[in-house]
Amino acid sequence: MQKFNFSRLGQSVLLALSTAGALVSLSAFAQEAAPAPAPTPTQSQEDVERISVSGRLMSSAASAAAERREQPYVAEVLGMEQISRAGDSNAAAALRRVTGLTLVKDKFIYVRGLGERYSSTLLNGAMVPSPDPTRNVIPLDMFPAGIIESLVVQKAYSPELPAAFGGGNVNIRTTAIPLQTSFNVALGIGYNSLNNQDGFDYAGGSDDWRGDDDGQRSISPRLALAQQQYGVLTPVNIAEALGGINAVNLAQAETIVRELGTAFNRDIDINRTTVKPDFDASASFGTRFDLARNVVFGVMTGLSYDRSTENIEQRERYYSVSGENLVPLNRYDDIKGTEHQVKLSGMLNFGLELGVDHRLETSTIYLSDTKDEIKIKNGDSIETINETNRSNTDTSILYEERTMLSNQLRGKHNFPYLMDLALDWQYTDARARRNAPGEVEYRYLNETRDDGTVFSFLRRNQNAVNYSFSDMKDNTENLSWDLQLPLTLGKAELVLTGGYSYFERNRNAQTDRFNFDTVGYSLAQLSGRFSEIFSDSAILNPANRFKVSNVTTQADDYLAAQMIDAGFGALELNYDYLLRLNIGVRYEDFKQISLPLAADGSVSGTLTDSVLQEDGWYPALSLTWFVNDDLQARFGYSKTVVRPDLREVTPVLYVDPLTDFKVTGFAGLQSTDISSFDVRLEWYYDNSNYSIGAFYKDLENPIEAIELSGSDGNLLMSFRNAQSGTVYGVEAEFLQQLDMFTGNFGQFANNFFVAGNLTVSESEISIQRFPGADLTNLTRGLSGHSKYVANLQLGFDSDNNSHNATLTYNVFGKRIAFAGVNDKDDAFEQPFHSLDFTYGYTPLENLTMKVGIKNLLDDEVEILQQGEILQQRTEGQSYSLSVSYRY
Repeated sequence: MQKFNFSRLGQSVLLALSTAGALVSLSAFAQEAAPAPAPTPTQSQEDVERISVSGRLMSSAASAAAERREQPYVAEVLGMEQISRAGDSNAAAALRRVTGLTLVKDKFIYVRGLGERYSSTLLNGAMVPSPDPTRNVIPLDMFPAGIIESLVVQKAYSPELPAAFGGGNVNIRTTAIPLQTSFNVALGIGYNSLNNQDGFDYAGGSDDWRGDDDGQRSISPRLALAQQQYGVLTPVNIAEALGGINAVNLAQAETIVRELGTAFNRDIDINRTTVKPDFDASASFGTRFDLARNVVFGVMTGLSYDRSTENIEQRERYYSVSGENLVPLNRYDDIKGTEHQVKLSGMLNFGLELGVDHRLETSTIYLSDTKDEIKIKNGDSIETINETNRSNTDTSILYEERTMLSNQLRGKHNFPYLMDLALDWQYTDARARRNAPGEVEYRYLNETRDDGTVFSFLRRNQNAVNYSFSDMKDNTENLSWDLQLPLTLGKAELVLTGGYSYFERNRNAQTDRFNFDTVGYSLAQLSGRFSEIFSDSAILNPANRFKVSNVTTQADDYLAAQMIDAGFGALELNYDYLLRLNIGVRYEDFKQISLPLAADGSVSGTLTDSVLQEDGWYPALSLTWFVNDDLQARFGYSKTVVRPDLREVTPVLYVDPLTDFKVTGFAGLQSTDISSFDVRLEWYYDNSNYSIGAFYKDLENPIEAIELSGSDGNLLMSFRNAQSGTVYGVEAEFLQQLDMFTGNFGQFANNFFVAGNLTVSESEISIQRFPGADLTNLTRGLSGHSKYVANLQLGFDSDNNSHNATLTYNVFGKRIAFAGVNDKDDAFEQPFHSLDFTYGYTPLENLTMKVGIKNLLDDEVEILQQGEILQQRTEGQSYSLSVSYRY
């Protein structure tokens, strides 16, 4: 276990100083190798200096700050160039650089210390579904950087946004009509330090370049037909379906459940193999055509491919409590594995400009993410934790395909003859799917004999092997429009805005579970490899009494739907370039139903418990005072809501793929009402800017992840409403060119800039005890909340833009992973210190080479409970090299 201590801190400081020194040396080299051109006769030396300063890549951060300055509500903007220079490969990694944001599991964003449930994502202003059924928000790692024009993080609510707004909203914007013809192509390779050792794979694994299953893991037609014909796959039930329980029918039924074993993919023996380097490639093309006077047609297309393999090193434990001490119920301190992942994405956008008043755009985006994970856990379960001569080896194979397809049509129109009335509209049809065919889990028992030898065998049990086949499909439609009417009344400029939005979602989630019965096998037969134990001959041998059964006692399937009707009105008032007032209100009518289904397809539970219906008014106010040309102050207030996700209100059991925790939904969840206050002071000067702000949020009925009292030695999670909660804090941000040090460090100080942000906050909730969950702390911090989040970036740009480098640091304070029960303290995820470095070299105007190193401090992810390890994950250091050509 690696702990962050003062020696680690000293190493990181030395490393940062060494890197900074390298940047200084690089600056001196760049200055000598490529001196600035002499001024032309019409230019003074001072003019040349101003051009050289504003032309550096630092201007990308400054331009994003300029857009943020014009936003009527508190927002952060991250431009394409900023994302590129930091070496971020996707939207999730890029957003980690934004003030008050933290990245969780490399997928989800926490805004101001609030969990991912308190953030939302839009794609070009439209709501789209998530291909992850365990989350309401989209895993942002699915959006490659190459398709992103900019990212806008709005931290204060405005009425044109959906009322489901907690900590913030992320709008991913793409381009349809480029300013000029462009062509970009990039190739890259990567490597993780964890891959120094051989990885794991298996026959039938996704080793092809697409990572595709090719249907070999899917439930076989023979197995699907058997379920359709017989329902519950037991000899007695099948005999009934065959005409009645008698000796002949029972014998035939025994044959059927035995032969069905050959319908499963059993060629899954685990092997060691050399890990291949990561590989990624992307290409994009954009152009515009002048069809007629003031008529422009544009096209933007892009493709991205990313194949990566990473070894897994983890530890997992779970505890009960005895007095003041924790007693382990299971302990797996040796977890190894390998994750193979392939990401594909494609974008095709068209745009048509009809003069300056009308613009039509279409956007089609396809995202695909396949993951093939092998995990081998060596340790003890509740059955072996107190036995010195016995242990377990648990093996799991999980293959999943996550896809999203979004088709969008949008338009912007201005009507000068109607008092400059403006109309914006969009229609989006999107589909998401998570398909996880053939997930397999099984356990070998290891017995140490008197002579020291170890005898390992597959456990002899009615559910010795578990197969599951899961498929979730989400379909959404989203239509919205808004009108804007500008007016002038003396020194006051007004904009009246009103609009309508409609959103609907329907979901169909199905899971089929099957068990292999090995009670009839001898221990000697169970000591071989998986494919030998379950060969055709072994399965079909009646003496082994092999059986297949399907799990019907657990409700896994459900149907769900959502519908939102919304309208809003707003007013913007600008008075004499001194004050800007934005005020508005949104009305939403929300309906949701989630129906768990029994094995026979009937609704499980009470229908009324599955319905959530509510409506409400959600006001927003923002006041901006332009103190002078460089300084402005903001104040904001809003009332919003955070609603429970479909999976959270559906009482079905599932495994969270991010934590491996078992989770069950709770039908009685209520929505969380949030009142928010923001104040902020922003100062902009040349290419530098500073801001400081404070925020306060009052939460009614916040939704919390809690631990239930389980009985099998494994962690069982669920969700409940707390009574109330608050979150409050301050945040600061700065961007500063280091030209003030030119006197001490010479002219090369102009080539450096430093940017950073810091959020410090507190949270508190009051929660009651629940049946089955005797919570230890009834007053505590909000789950997932960090008391501090810090980002620091040191950047370098040479005068001729041939060299640029960035050193970025990110850290968040410890946060509650879940609330403890039965006198156990809460479990806390520990701070993770991330230090990344990227260097780019442009030897030719259109050619760029880039080197990146991530996690220089080699920190680890840890969740501790009362000082004991609950989970630990080694991240390793990642190295990347890429070459890009831009025309």
